[in-house]
Amino acid sequence: MEDKKLKSFCKKNNIELLVLFGSYVSGKVQPESDIDIAIKLKRSSEISKLDLIYKLDDLFNGKNIDLVNLTKDTDPLLLYEVFFSGKLLYEEYSGLFGKEKLKAWKLYIDSEKFRAVQRKYLKEFVERVYNVL
Repeated sequence: MEDKKLKSFCKKNNIELLVLFGSYVSGKVQPESDIDIAIKLKRSSEISKLDLIYKLDDLFNGKNIDLVNLTKDTDPLLLYEVFFSGKLLYEEYSGLFGKEKLKAWKLYIDSEKFRAVQRKYLKEFVERVYNVL
C-alpha cells in the first residue's frame, strides 16, 4: 500500500493514529487470517466503525479487517499488544505514537495487580473443575 494513499485516507477520515498488529506483524499469517488494525480517531470524528471497516477493506485490497478503535476504555492488555508488538502505519504528528505507547505502558503496569487476582481465581476455578472430572 502506498504511503500517500494511506496518509490521505487517514486525514480524510479523522484518524490520528493507525497501527497494524496481530498475525500480519508477527509473521504468523494463515489463509483465513484477518488484518488487525488499531486506530485512534479525533474527538470530533463521527464516522461509524462499520463505515471505516468498509473503507479499509478497499484500502487493503479486500482483506477482512478486524478494527479496534483505541479509546480511554480500551483494555490495557490490548493497548499493550497494539503498541508493543504493532507496526505504526500512520501518525498525525511526530511523537503521537510514542506518547500513546507511554500511556499504554502506564495502564498495563497499573492493571497488573488486577490481572494477578484474575489469574489466581481462574487457576482455582480450573483446579475445581479438573477435580470434579
